[in-house]
Amino acid sequence: MVTKLQKFIESKLLSAQYEYDSSVKQWVGWVRGFPGVYGQGDSVEAVRQELAEMVEEYVLTSLQEKRKISGFSFSPIFHYAKTA
Repeated sequence: MVTKLQKFIESKLLSAQYEYDSSVKQWVGWVRGFPGVYGQGDSVEAVRQELAEMVEEYVLTSLQEKRKISGFSFSPIFHYAKTA
């Protein structure tokens, strides 16, 4: 089952920017609108995986600090048990 968070991460990765940095001989990538979300690796796929982890960390930290994230909403789910 794909979670709401996974869908959000995938949508952000679609808009990620990638370029080859010849000074370090590696690929770099970033996601606009997410300060500090930056990846570096030997391939675009390696950078993409790093960016996915960084976006997830950004979202979870923002939720913990009660900061809003454009395009992502979180509603806690509470389970109530009926007593007989």
